[in-house]
Amino acid sequence: MNSTVITISLEQLFFFVLGMISIGILVLLAILLFKIKDILDQMKNIIIKNEKHIDQTIETIPKVLQNIEEISDVVSEETKNLQGVVKNIEQTVEYTQEIGQDILEPIGELFQVLSLVTSVLPKKKKKTWFNK
Repeated sequence: MNSTVITISLEQLFFFVLGMISIGILVLLAILLFKIKDILDQMKNIIIKNEKHIDQTIETIPKVLQNIEEISDVVSEETKNLQGVVKNIEQTVEYTQEIGQDILEPIGELFQVLSLVTSVLPKKKKKTWFNK
């Protein structure tokens, strides 16, 4: 019987393992590329299916931007008007406060005078049932 001895060097073993790993990586890359292709095909189908709506949306963007600009102008103008109204309200409140003080001061003085007058006048005793 002839026995055959096969010897494998470490270099050959290293290249064999490296080759297997490379083949595995290539298979994974191929699978990844096929999945990416499927995703891109689905995106293409969605875009084709919704092309009309996408075109309409793109066409309305300038109108929407114009409306936004007009609304911004109106809001800016109304804000300016509102600032004027707030100033008028502040002035009215200040004026009302001054009028209130002008009215309350004489009334306070009147009460002081009445208090002095009542303190000077003799007090009347009230008749009661039990006083004779």
